[in-house]
Amino acid sequence: MTRKSSRFTVAVATIGLALAASSGAQAFTLRTPSLVPDPDQVPGDPNTGGYLYCQVVVTSKSAIGINAKIISDSGADVTEFGTGYRAAPGVMIPDRFYADETAGSFSDSGRYCKVSITGALPKDVQSLPLTAYDASGNPVATVQAK
Repeated sequence: MTRKSSRFTVAVATIGLALAASSGAQAFTLRTPSLVPDPDQVPGDPNTGGYLYCQVVVTSKSAIGINAKIISDSGADVTEFGTGYRAAPGVMIPDRFYADETAGSFSDSGRYCKVSITGALPKDVQSLPLTAYDASGNPVATVQAK
């Protein structure tokens, strides 16, 4: 790479970063209040207990990144399943990107949902509930991130 092309690459990268910063979008992390899942009726058999499930929905003028996890009382990631969906502006909402992501865990030690978001502002989060389900799949408690 020549000296001239290196300067051009640095200039383009600098302009790109400046534009991204001027959009107001940022990276941030949210956490739900804690819930305790129904414990396994047969210790170690997740098919006999409840589970935790969270879903975050975000809309923004910028492309959105989401990473949702179920976290244990000791701070460990105990996420065992989840889904994600992203849509370009106009697919779900006019002039806004749309993203949702879920995370769930059958772990008895799961306690809360921790979500890292990029490309949006905290006010762009439409919902972030964490729900505890019993062994039959019935919801028993729900909390919302603030």
